[in-house]
Amino acid sequence: DVRIDEKIEVFHGDGSVFKAFRILRKLVTKNQYDRVHIHNGVTGLIFVLALLPFNLALLRKSVFTLHNSWYVLKKRNRLFNLAMMLLVRAACTCGNASYESVPPVIKLFLGKKLVPVVNGFNHDRIDNVEQLERRKYFHDNSSLKIVYVGALNNTKNQIELLEALRYTDIDAQIIFLGDGQNRDKLTLLSKTLPDSLSISFKGLVERDIAIAHMLEADVCVSLSKGEGLPIAILEAMYAGCFMILSSIPPHREVAPPKERSIFVDIGQRLQVVDALNSVENNLNEIRKGRTLSKDYSISNFSMQKMLSGYERIYRAL
Repeated sequence: DVRIDEKIEVFHGDGSVFKAFRILRKLVTKNQYDRVHIHNGVTGLIFVLALLPFNLALLRKSVFTLHNSWYVLKKRNRLFNLAMMLLVRAACTCGNASYESVPPVIKLFLGKKLVPVVNGFNHDRIDNVEQLERRKYFHDNSSLKIVYVGALNNTKNQIELLEALRYTDIDAQIIFLGDGQNRDKLTLLSKTLPDSLSISFKGLVERDIAIAHMLEADVCVSLSKGEGLPIAILEAMYAGCFMILSSIPPHREVAPPKERSIFVDIGQRLQVVDALNSVENNLNEIRKGRTLSKDYSISNFSMQKMLSGYERIYRAL
């Protein structure tokens, strides 16, 4: 469902390593490139194999981005990402929190080769969605409207919100956007919660539809255990959502205005309960303050600021 500019040539694989290798092999042997940007350790190593034996010099024009916090990665992926950071000419992380998560010994070894680049979001896209006449995704009679965006897995930690809802008497509609291995488990758990809660799992949706949910929601929740620098949180903040966030470094880096956010410690369920109760008790004021985060979001996390960071890296190669 992603609409790609027609000026960009796109090559689709079939999900197999062999097909990806064949595509990359064909591209590197028939074309010259000014820069190569690699965003994943596994595909990066396939790319390196495709360069053998005569095109390895292209690594000197290559950049690798670490898109997550180091401690969230599986051991295998840590090795793949480390290998790519060593092989390419320049490496960067999505924001300062991701940079700080990299073990000191690796940062010492990489030196100035590894730098943080702020993640940016496209606020024009949110403005465009807001201007369109759109359908409603929440019930008109919903007292409190909550959206939770992210893959349904242990890292994104949706279960923490559902467990906290057992200990509240709020009247709310909660919509989960995303899919993953925990979907069946979360769906079964949601059916054991009080009738005052309307809970739905909508799976994967187009980005514009996710943004439309944010524009309509009162609150965006993320109790994630780890992130890079989360685009969905930046989008929700700009869209006007009040934020309930786990107190992890990437969320602290985003740092929504204190009037528009509550941070909770991971595993501290009563803090989540208190946050939900506080939001419901102050819902009128929260709905009046939707514009407070917009200027802050643009000045600190704009798409242009991110692109400027990458441009500096590209020009330095």
